[in-house]
Amino acid sequence: MSFLRRHWLNVLALAVSSFVFLVPFAFIALTVLKDKQEAALLDFSWPTSIHLWENVVEVVTTRNWMLVTAFINSTILTVASVTLLVIFAAMVGFVLQRRKTRWNGLINFLVLAGLMMPPAVVPTVWLLQSIGLFAKLHGLVLIEVAYGLSFSIILYRAFIATIPRELDEAAIIDGARPLDVFFRVILPLLWPVTVPEGGATSAAPDEPLTVTVPTFRYRDMTVGGGRRWAETGTVVLVDVPPGDVPPEIVDPPEDEEAW
Repeated sequence: MSFLRRHWLNVLALAVSSFVFLVPFAFIALTVLKDKQEAALLDFSWPTSIHLWENVVEVVTTRNWMLVTAFINSTILTVASVTLLVIFAAMVGFVLQRRKTRWNGLINFLVLAGLMMPPAVVPTVWLLQSIGLFAKLHGLVLIEVAYGLSFSIILYRAFIATIPRELDEAAIIDGARPLDVFFRVILPLLWPVTVPEGGATSAAPDEPLTVTVPTFRYRDMTVGGGRRWAETGTVVLVDVPPGDVPPEIVDPPEDEEAW
């Protein structure tokens, strides 16, 4: 009782937060177990019969296995973009920290400008269309690398400043070339900043690197001649990279029956 008296506000905040965040997930889990008729009721109740496997199969196989394709593309996008971002940002941060030239001020200005200026979506799309990289997975990888490069350079440069220069000099004395110094001496020491940086890059909210799969049921209602509930179906919300967007969404057909 003494613990509750002293920490009642923390316990109350924890209970409210758990209710707000866990109840929607419980509703989704219950809805996944229901059939079309019960899911159409949109009530928070236990299903009369379990239809988990049928619903999962329907969701996964919808639109020619679009969900599996989205998972594969998201994995490729995440691995490729984070790998290139780590290598390029670490190399730039290493050079900026170790080599002092008259161009450092200009490069630092460009790095900060890239961090402060918001992304220009429309010019980026025009540029990708002009060079033939629009709706291509490797074009999206380059965009992700470009958007996260400034922030990553700042992180790596600050961390490399804590690495003694004596390590570089010792490697050079042993006959290491500049690339050997970076890849064999400096890069292995950057794991403490590489792991958080890679996680922040893959979890950024404005980057479609992960696939979100809340499954629920929907009911369609006609507009015009009275209300009529159409056949229910399963909906999966997926963050799909632009390269996976079907052309029918970008250029919808004029004939509505085609949908």
